[in-house]
Amino acid sequence: MDNSFLDRFQFTPNGTMTFADALCTFLKEEIAYGHLKAGDPFPTIKELAAMTGLSFRVARGVVEELAREGYVHSRPHVGTIILPREFTALHGRVLFALPDVDACSYHVTMIADVLRHRLGAAGYAFSTVVFSSDEQIGLTFLKHELVRIPDVVIVIYGTKAVGKCLREAGAKGVFIYGDPPKGEESRWIRFSAEEAISNFSRHCVRNGVKRVVQVRFVGNETPDACRMLERNRIKCTWMTVPRMDGLGRYEGIERSAYNMFLKLSRASYPDVFLFWDDFVAQGALTAFLRRGVRIPEDVKVVTLSNRGLGPVYSEPLTRFECDASEAGEKISAYALSLLAKGRVPPTPVITPYYIFGCTFPY
Repeated sequence: MDNSFLDRFQFTPNGTMTFADALCTFLKEEIAYGHLKAGDPFPTIKELAAMTGLSFRVARGVVEELAREGYVHSRPHVGTIILPREFTALHGRVLFALPDVDACSYHVTMIADVLRHRLGAAGYAFSTVVFSSDEQIGLTFLKHELVRIPDVVIVIYGTKAVGKCLREAGAKGVFIYGDPPKGEESRWIRFSAEEAISNFSRHCVRNGVKRVVQVRFVGNETPDACRMLERNRIKCTWMTVPRMDGLGRYEGIERSAYNMFLKLSRASYPDVFLFWDDFVAQGALTAFLRRGVRIPEDVKVVTLSNRGLGPVYSEPLTRFECDASEAGEKISAYALSLLAKGRVPPTPVITPYYIFGCTFPY
């Protein structure tokens, strides 16, 4: 196969997206836009590896992803052909701005996957900008992508700098969590835990709880249960866990929480620890288990979710938990309505559920 189509492929190493990911996104757009014609042969894995300099294993992963998402079809002894797309004329382009893998929770990853699936099925091509701890690199890549004039930019955990970048480019943004830029509040999809906090507060009253300590890591914006608890005459205070330098985002948070709770005097324990991050909870629970602290006999525990806590605490935790699939469907419907109608529809609100578990029984 002629490899001249690769002349249109540009990749700037920036530490936020791999060459293979960028190539895969490029190939999807080439097929979706009809630059690579349906029915034409697609390079074999060996040919793609030779054309791009990828290893055979990585090239195979690219072809497998294209096949899995319906862009190509491989048959033994026949080869790989480009499949016709359901939408021969694309409706438009969507750009995703996401945190990097180290800062991306299960919840965010699931939402992004649902959005890609729904928007792709509706005929929108998409590309992705990933933001690492060095925001400036992500902003440089974002400006490069905005030159291609996407119909909408979906930003997960956006910052004011990202909002300013979109505003200067005249791009429409849909913001999921983070800080809404000035003038874009109507497109800010909010997280509201009010109903779940109300259920938690009633649970505390029913069990005679006198004191709750909320725990978060430094710089993290979280819900606040204090107002509702204090209305029910339950004392509520905060603890803030610093992040340990020299480690990955989540590993640093978990290790710092472990060190803090390993040293924390039992005399200072409240009736309930409310953890607004499951990696903080993981570090704290590990320290509790090492010290022989019994849960819920010695102290009760509630956390934002129990993703990743199985190896530490095998029983179900009492928790606030969002249905990521449900949230993704809500946001997809909102984004599609915005794209189709051109005006801002009512903004959905993402709400967690309060779920009973063994760490603060009913």
